[in-house]
Amino acid sequence: MALKHEPPTTPHHSAQEALRVLETVARSSTGVTDADLARHTRIGPERLTALLRMLRREGYVEQIADGAYVTGETLARLGSAHHREQTLREKLQHTLDRLRDSVGAAVYMSRYVDG
Repeated sequence: MALKHEPPTTPHHSAQEALRVLETVARSSTGVTDADLARHTRIGPERLTALLRMLRREGYVEQIADGAYVTGETLARLGSAHHREQTLREKLQHTLDRLRDSVGAAVYMSRYVDG
């Protein structure tokens, strides 16, 4: 379902722009250039560059060899029920890694089964 392109409200402006970029990238099966993204989303070049950098870093889009953008693994997992468990495991592992680094000791997760 496509979002309506209403005038953005100040607190949600960045999120609305990022969603417009993601919608545009997702509609293209062969990739979309930054020039096409700018034209379709009406986002200025500096702002678009910053958004694309953030979306690439987070894995929502990927830049392919010819410079075009395609949807990334994070976006695919977000919409896929099949990968929800994997995403949860990765988030848990990331949290455990941060905890390990902050306390300087091994951190383990176990499962308690009442029985």
